[in-house]
Amino acid sequence: MDKIGKLSTITFELFGQVITLNSTMILMTYIVIAFLAISAYLATRKLKQIPSTGQNMFEIIYEFIEEITLGTLGNKDGKSFVPFIFTIFVFVLAANWIGILPHITNFFGFIIAIIHQLFTGEAGQWVVDGITKTTFIPSQNTFYYFLFKFPEFQEPTRSINTDLALGILVFIIVHVNSIKKHGLLEYFRSYMGDIVPSKGWWILLFPINPFFYLNVISEVSSVVSHSFRLFGNIFGGFMILVIVSSLVKHFLIPVGLLAFFGIFAGIVQAFVFTMLAVTYIGQKN
Repeated sequence: MDKIGKLSTITFELFGQVITLNSTMILMTYIVIAFLAISAYLATRKLKQIPSTGQNMFEIIYEFIEEITLGTLGNKDGKSFVPFIFTIFVFVLAANWIGILPHITNFFGFIIAIIHQLFTGEAGQWVVDGITKTTFIPSQNTFYYFLFKFPEFQEPTRSINTDLALGILVFIIVHVNSIKKHGLLEYFRSYMGDIVPSKGWWILLFPINPFFYLNVISEVSSVVSHSFRLFGNIFGGFMILVIVSSLVKHFLIPVGLLAFFGIFAGIVQAFVFTMLAVTYIGQKN
């Protein structure tokens, strides 16, 4: 609990401006990227007609995302977006899940320690201070001691900077595609509204067109809502897990919360973020 709010930062000066970076989140982001790159390589290096377990898993996820994307954008326009949407989904999913690894290793270490303690009595020391404050201190001589010392991983999506970066990335892709498909002038006209004339020289009157500013604000707010929805759910789930786990240690309640907020909520939030990206593309396509 006393570590909540503390950040590992790197501060440096660039062009006279002091820049502060969250080193932990940067490291976690690159760990997720490296994990996905290695997983993709291992799953696709030897593609077979009868897929292996890794290849089959990737194919199931890819086909699921492909079906959603093509169903929303159509076969013609959707095919070019499937790789991008798939990448967004697996990255957000992995970023949501990476934070549960220390909890999983601690849980399995605790289960092994209980079995070890029952048979030998040398697994470690129990410190009992009430039902909700029962703590186990593992012996350093056990072969599974490393499970209790697994480094603390933090979800990159717990940082608003990561979520805003993802939202801005989707925003850029959407609007670049819209300009490419409809042309710059037609894209600009879409901000004028149907009530105010925007044909010919009338388009030059956009500074006094209230719909222009309302549409610009709407586009900016969509990026903010897209990002903050992911941030709020991931950070909120983390806070609930930390608070309850600090009150009830080594019991089933934290494990149940881990299963819900870590695994289930991680999938749901990755799916929601991806679906919003697909819907956003469809609206501007």
